[in-house]
Amino acid sequence: MEDQPPPDSAVTPYPLALIICDQIYREPTTGKPSLLGCFSVINATKFPATQPLITVYAAITDGRGRVQVKLRLVDVDEEREPVFEVTSEVEFTDPRSVQEMICALAGMTFPEPGEYRLQLLANDEPILERRIVLNEIGDEGESDD
Repeated sequence: MEDQPPPDSAVTPYPLALIICDQIYREPTTGKPSLLGCFSVINATKFPATQPLITVYAAITDGRGRVQVKLRLVDVDEEREPVFEVTSEVEFTDPRSVQEMICALAGMTFPEPGEYRLQLLANDEPILERRIVLNEIGDEGESDD
């Protein structure tokens, strides 16, 4: 007979935050994070477009035991492979605790303009999603005259 997971493991954590920003500074004394340059739109002059750095802050609570957390970025219709996907595991020793996650992603390439979705999953169940819009804009040197 296979080992069954404990009943508490079926409880899906509750999402508190999913924020996209340029970077996160963690204050050395208190450990508190400061999110710098929050955004939901990226402008690019050509595609595919590479974003030098995207940092994601996520926070979840009400988890039980070990929880597999996945962060992925997909096109709005999920027609292509994810732009990125990262999986980690967090341990809840107390369901009242808040687990914070910071993920710095360097050199992400977006294949075309349009809407993308940043998705947070817990044990493969979607729990929170954020929209990122990629706009194609003219070259800075262009004139509208």
